[in-house]
Amino acid sequence: MPITQNKRRIKVQHVIGEGTAQIDVVRNIQITRPVIVDGETVLEPIVVRKIADVDSELIELDYEILPNKVIIKGALHKQIFYIEEGDYVVREYTVMREEFTDFVHIEGAKPGMDALIDAQIMFIDTSAANGTFPTSTIHQSAVLSVTVKVIEILQLDVVTDVTGPGITVEKELFNVESVVGEKEKQATVSAEHTLNEDARKIYDMDAVCRDLDYEILPGKVIVRGTLHKQIYYVDDEDSSVQEQSFDDPFSVVIDIPGAEPEMDAYVKCKVEFCEANLMATNANGVTNRVKANCILQVFAKVTELIELNIVTNVKGAAFDRRRVRVENILGKKCGQENVNQSIDVNAPADVEGITVRKTRNLTARIRNVTYEKIQNKVIVKGLIHVQAYYVSCEGEQELRETSADIPFTTFVHFDGITPDTMVDVTERVEYTDLKLEGESCQTTNVRAIAILEICVRAFEMKEFVVVVDVKDTVPVVPPDECPPSGFFSYTVVAGDTFYSIAQKNQSRVPGITAHDIQRANPGVDPRRLRIGQVIRIPCVVGKG
Repeated sequence: MPITQNKRRIKVQHVIGEGTAQIDVVRNIQITRPVIVDGETVLEPIVVRKIADVDSELIELDYEILPNKVIIKGALHKQIFYIEEGDYVVREYTVMREEFTDFVHIEGAKPGMDALIDAQIMFIDTSAANGTFPTSTIHQSAVLSVTVKVIEILQLDVVTDVTGPGITVEKELFNVESVVGEKEKQATVSAEHTLNEDARKIYDMDAVCRDLDYEILPGKVIVRGTLHKQIYYVDDEDSSVQEQSFDDPFSVVIDIPGAEPEMDAYVKCKVEFCEANLMATNANGVTNRVKANCILQVFAKVTELIELNIVTNVKGAAFDRRRVRVENILGKKCGQENVNQSIDVNAPADVEGITVRKTRNLTARIRNVTYEKIQNKVIVKGLIHVQAYYVSCEGEQELRETSADIPFTTFVHFDGITPDTMVDVTERVEYTDLKLEGESCQTTNVRAIAILEICVRAFEMKEFVVVVDVKDTVPVVPPDECPPSGFFSYTVVAGDTFYSIAQKNQSRVPGITAHDIQRANPGVDPRRLRIGQVIRIPCVVGKG
């Protein structure tokens, strides 16, 4: 009766190593506005008496892998809300990209491998650069935490069962994220916009991807997000340079065969090109209509959590094994938290006597997330930074903004979690709403509502030695019987090299390399091996 084996092809993320860097981004930022002087555009400093708020996010994270090192690149996108000297209106100054570069040392990293990057803004603060307000130069201090995991995608045909005369097998449960597929796609986002004033020409434009989310359908991933654009134009009336922001939702469909709704995905987006042009002008050559075109590069990778009993040892037959270091997934659980809080629009010290006519919209971002593991639970704490936009009853239907940091504490129940369990915590804002509290023009309060999704993925780093093929012959020395000397013997045959000898001995010493064999045979010249020559094979990798 012949030996039969069952195999399953998997594509896994072999973890080379992981590291974390704390990156300090410290800059002085001058608050300016572009103006036209003698037909040329110059930047005029703005004297600021107070910083009302700062909203920031990490964008365009990228990496470059060098030997044993990962270079991290990215940018901070910031909106600084300030009050000008002699005024009370909150205005916005946007820094589209504040670039930074740093590195994380990861032993074993090599060019050609892949990396997964998780980054968070741990702290950000602004103050007057000269120590006191009013000023036109703001000092910024931001602390980022960036975790990098270097991986190598391995496609393996693993043995799940072996049958035959005299055959016994050992198996181990294998829970891992198998890569179903990954793909990049370019997409064009075009939109027409109406400017607040008639424009003579477009001065500049910039854009970033924000608020990425995804939905997995059979065979495809729909990546959704917001394209945040800033268009600078020359006002026809006074030749000043005005700025106006627009947010356009986008959806990109990426075909990934094998994708199913219950799987997970990793997505990212980068703006490759943008331009804005005035549309058909009137007789005076001006218009307030503009068309913006942007090209995005969108990436999606779909993974599937698989559970397999994989053969790790076979007695009664020869076999080949492969060593794999992966995240053994213990499970994933998600929970929701409803954050609901009243905000007084007169809370800022320099705002008073304002009543609300109607609400417009609410934006929310999660900040300063920390977590604590206890038995069967993960406690998650953080802040939701909300910006509420409303129309006041004072002035000419003036749109105003107020902000608040709302703390939250929630938990995700997860059977089996202990303080020593390794976890990843991800969070996102699923829904926002802003409601008027009381009668229009008789209240100063609005209610901010946000629904959060908090997900916990528990895992352990595990090194598997899995059987990838079973032979029809019985090995001379069983793989679990190491001679007292600590070495096996091997007789050189025609065509042998230390590399080929290492490959032939994987069943006896999983993971052995040519370097291990050379260290065990210091007097042997690997370039002059002789047929019939006997060399030593160490029983343990790295010994000799």
